Amino acid sequence: MRVEFATPANSEFLAVIEYYQLERSGLGGAFIDDVESAVQLLGDFPLIGAPAPSGARRMHLRRFPYSLVYKATTEVVWIVAVEHHNRLPGFWRDRL
Repeated sequence: MRVEFATPANSEFLAVIEYYQLERSGLGGAFIDDVESAVQLLGDFPLIGAPAPSGARRMHLRRFPYSLVYKATTEVVWIVAVEHHNRLPGFWRDRL
């Protein structure tokens, strides 16, 4: 199944990469790898994430304190947010 990032989620993804890369060289690349692994799983198993509010689902990353918040349709998995586990929970609800 195809996996797509909504524009705000893509912006969040890029901002987190930049943050981690500034913290330590190579850490941004490790974040990318973690997200890519999660995206691959979502493409293969779109219902793997835990249920979240408003009919969304949440896929926790393995290494970093972030989740991919998404909605799955029959044709595409839409990632609507890259959510930090301890910051502004549910900030993405109006994106659905």
